[in-house]
Amino acid sequence: MNEVTIKGEIKFVDEVREYGNNGFRKHQVVVETGDGRWDNPVPVEFTKDAIEKSQSLKIGDKVSIDARVNGREWTGKDGVTKWFTSINGYKVEKDGGQSDVPDEPDSSSFDTYDEYDDGVEDDVF
Repeated sequence: MNEVTIKGEIKFVDEVREYGNNGFRKHQVVVETGDGRWDNPVPVEFTKDAIEKSQSLKIGDKVSIDARVNGREWTGKDGVTKWFTSINGYKVEKDGGQSDVPDEPDSSSFDTYDEYDDGVEDDVF
């Protein structure tokens, strides 16, 4: 498992969004990790139980987020294979070392919703 710590200032906080018929929920925040000379905005996703760890974040908060880097392969109807990377947060500390919520990683956060899946099964001949 690949884990990273993202440190910086919150630049954007999206609303919690729900996808698909099974009620998959995702909350995205963007952390500016640049050095002041160059921007480096990093989107971090929170899913399932980890969403409650990100909902109190506000633009301007300085944070340290522990996360997993996940990769996914997807083949479209046209037969073209693409690869995607996502950063899934599971622990948030605001500047000053304060964590709003207990930081136990949720093992179910490995399940991700395939937002590129159109729901149509492709027949293989």
